[in-house]
Amino acid sequence: MDLRQFLGILRARWVFSVSTFVVGTVATILLVLSMSPVYGSSAKLFITSPIGQQAADPTAAFFAAQRLASYADLAREPSLLQDVINKLNLTDVSREQLAGQVSAEIIASTQTLQVDVTADTPELAQRIAKAESEGIVSLVARLEKPTSGDGAPAFVARIVGPPSISQTPVAPNVPLNIAIGLLLSLFVGIAGSVLRDLLDRTVKTRQEAEELSGGAVLATLPFDRQLKKQALSSEGHGALAEAFRVLRTNLQFANLDAKVESILVSSAVPNEGKTLVATNLAMSMAQSGRSVLLIDADMRNPNVAELLGLENSVGLMTVLIGRTTLAEAIQSHESGISFLGTGPRPPNPAEVLDTQAMRDLLFGLRSDYDVVIIDAPPMLPVADASILMREVDGALMLVRYGSTTREQLRLAVTRIETVGGRLFGSILNRTPRRAGDVYGYGYGYGYGEPVEAAPRRSLPQLVRPGRRADTSRRAVR
Repeated sequence: MDLRQFLGILRARWVFSVSTFVVGTVATILLVLSMSPVYGSSAKLFITSPIGQQAADPTAAFFAAQRLASYADLAREPSLLQDVINKLNLTDVSREQLAGQVSAEIIASTQTLQVDVTADTPELAQRIAKAESEGIVSLVARLEKPTSGDGAPAFVARIVGPPSISQTPVAPNVPLNIAIGLLLSLFVGIAGSVLRDLLDRTVKTRQEAEELSGGAVLATLPFDRQLKKQALSSEGHGALAEAFRVLRTNLQFANLDAKVESILVSSAVPNEGKTLVATNLAMSMAQSGRSVLLIDADMRNPNVAELLGLENSVGLMTVLIGRTTLAEAIQSHESGISFLGTGPRPPNPAEVLDTQAMRDLLFGLRSDYDVVIIDAPPMLPVADASILMREVDGALMLVRYGSTTREQLRLAVTRIETVGGRLFGSILNRTPRRAGDVYGYGYGYGYGEPVEAAPRRSLPQLVRPGRRADTSRRAVR
């Protein structure tokens, strides 16, 4: 991972990083402020041999140093701690708790033993330090007493002075603890963003979508909350409307060897936005002067009629069973597109789609319209889209930013290839406006100079001779 990728991750996941940092900062401040202050006290003891007993050779010096270290360790001896508890009447303190409050060490290059004590109040810390020091003096005298009963002890301990007392707590160190908490929160936010990105298996870049699908990303559609509720108007402007116009134009040149007359719009899994994209693509194509038929072939979950404000009680099913004629089932929309709904929901959609009557119906519609766009069910859950793939020129695959996984996209493309279908390209949908390389609101989309900026005479004529008179006279923009 280079610096550019690292900065891209932080930019894409800045909400997580900032949220983690803020939560960590607040938690740190609350934790530090809720901690009870701890006060400290220190006492010093001088441990030495009586005059005339000090040996000058290295062996004796080593023996003395070991003896001093032993007394520093014995400062937390259970019996000594229990004597301190009894002397000060600390009924609510156990020996283990007191051992955590007491420490002792030999000051380097000296014969001074320093006892450090912490407690909830300065006075209690001083009292414990005094009792602990007196206990160590008594312990040294008892252990160093000659066994014969006469003679001088090898070592004696003396208290240098009264234990210290301070009204300033030794813990917590508020500035230091807050600074450490801020650094940890910042680290967790950054590390968490990187880790989430490494573990994230969803598609979020054009490069990923193109590598997995084996085709070009024809457009990246920016996220628009309004698009969840209604289709774009026929005179739509702005980033999203421009993105659909570029999709329309790029689709014309997706397959130069053959005319694009029927398009299936699908996705790997549900809720990727295929219905909205199919509807808005149809409206965008109608704006260019072509006759467009939009078919809702998602009999399991039809939504196009509601989106357009049209009727879905008649449609494919009523035509296939002979209840209505095709002309009666096709409805006109104010945007200029024609619409054929699903009709009543059948119990076996896949079997209905995989009939000769359905194939004949689709074949006949191709000769009546410049473009037929089919909103199909998702590829992976059901076989409906795979059945329809054999009756169209090609498919557009919807990939939802941060939702469609790499494996789902790979399996959907494999299913298209298995049935011998053609994938025109993919569409990266609902991309955030600050998603780095995936978002560009209008021109190019990775194809260099915008196709729609080319002279009009360079655009191919899509209306074939023999079409209906009213459609063949329309100018292609």
